[in-house]
Amino acid sequence: MRKVLIAICLFCLVFFSFQFPARAENDSQIELLERFMNESMEKYGIPGASLAIIQNGELMFQESWGEQRKGTPVTKDTLFTIGSISKPLTSLAIMRLVDDKMIELDQEIDRYLPAFHYDRNGFDKKITIRHLLTHTSGISSYDGLDVADRNLRGENAINVAVQNLNNVHLNYEPGEVHQYSAANYLLLGRIIENVTNQTFSEFMDDEIFSEIGMSRTVSDFESAKELGYQPGYQSWFGKPVKSRGIFDDSGAPYGYMVSTTGDMSKFIKILLDGDKILSKDSFNTYTSPHYHRKEDMYYGLGWRISTEVDNSYYFHGGETPDSRAELFINPQQDYGFILLTNKNNFSEVLSTVRMREGIKMIVEEGKSPKVQQLNHHMQWSTFIVTLFLLLLSSWNLYRLIKKTKIKSKVWIFIGVLSILLSIIMIPLIIYLFNSPWNTINLYAPAIAILIKVLVGILATNGVLLLFVVYFKKSSVGD
Repeated sequence: MRKVLIAICLFCLVFFSFQFPARAENDSQIELLERFMNESMEKYGIPGASLAIIQNGELMFQESWGEQRKGTPVTKDTLFTIGSISKPLTSLAIMRLVDDKMIELDQEIDRYLPAFHYDRNGFDKKITIRHLLTHTSGISSYDGLDVADRNLRGENAINVAVQNLNNVHLNYEPGEVHQYSAANYLLLGRIIENVTNQTFSEFMDDEIFSEIGMSRTVSDFESAKELGYQPGYQSWFGKPVKSRGIFDDSGAPYGYMVSTTGDMSKFIKILLDGDKILSKDSFNTYTSPHYHRKEDMYYGLGWRISTEVDNSYYFHGGETPDSRAELFINPQQDYGFILLTNKNNFSEVLSTVRMREGIKMIVEEGKSPKVQQLNHHMQWSTFIVTLFLLLLSSWNLYRLIKKTKIKSKVWIFIGVLSILLSIIMIPLIIYLFNSPWNTINLYAPAIAILIKVLVGILATNGVLLLFVVYFKKSSVGD
């Protein structure tokens, strides 16, 4: 009996010596994730966020932090606009239609969009479905932004936006150059509508979301509102400010789907399981690299893909004017995660990118990186330039008024130059950013307002200088 008891004790000792370290390691990983997320949200000024991690087919981690616009707490069921993470869902819908023999990847889009016309600009090739999926259609990023974020609503929104894109000029031969453009996925959304005789929202609900079990994922504003969607925040010098609530129904195929971490974790499971919603061949095509961009990075059918040896994965970030999101899938290590946040600004793009890389490090290596501080140099630089020109203009005007004798030609030159600068300021900013003014206004609102103020200062300064010079010359003549 004594030997039996000793054997049982030894067995328990060995058994628990193997069990406890695993438990401690798991707890440590969860603690690292919670600490990293709390520090990141505080440092980046994010009002609300939600994170879900799927590993080995199970929900390894799910937590939410902060609050929504109306003060309600963020949960796994809180709705966020997911930005360009909408693209992998749209491309999934396209691949479903490929499986159903309703679409061919290398078929020219004229077959599916007979009413849409584009200027080939002398190029030989025509745009195919694959070109749209890989952003190699020849339609520029600028032209895509020009029809994006227009706040169009209703069942006809996608059709209206496509009509606005009609007769767009190609700037590269289709298939030759990767130009990330919302226009490509807008056209894919309209193709889905034409092929299925359903609205894009209806098709996504019937054939994608319901199939995966994503009951709180929608692609139109009215449905999102019914589910309790709340707009997020824009960032002004790092501080969250309630947004105007832009939601563009025409943008659903490329950036205005709404989802939750609860639903997106189901999508991740489907992706990690493989060919559960597509045929094996279609799924391989869907998740494979197609266009080489740099080093080990490729773009696929709605995915950014790393082909680095022993570290291959695919992912996509997403943003709207008041949200940022990150979706990451690592099939080799059998895990993926979705991060949703409710604040955005063009100058803070690195916030969720760093969070994505931090979460990746914690899951894969069991250690957490230091949360790096964001700078707001672009906003502060614009503010300082604006303030400097205001003071300089005021000082010059004061000096001119006080002078009894003036060099009128010099002051006329300065006045005319100020007016000319005010006229070209916004076109120059548009050129430098390669973005329409509407995009700058939505994604960098503080900078947009400061630029408007700057334009006003230059124009006012120029007009007042010319007026004072004219008045003084008239006085001298009298």
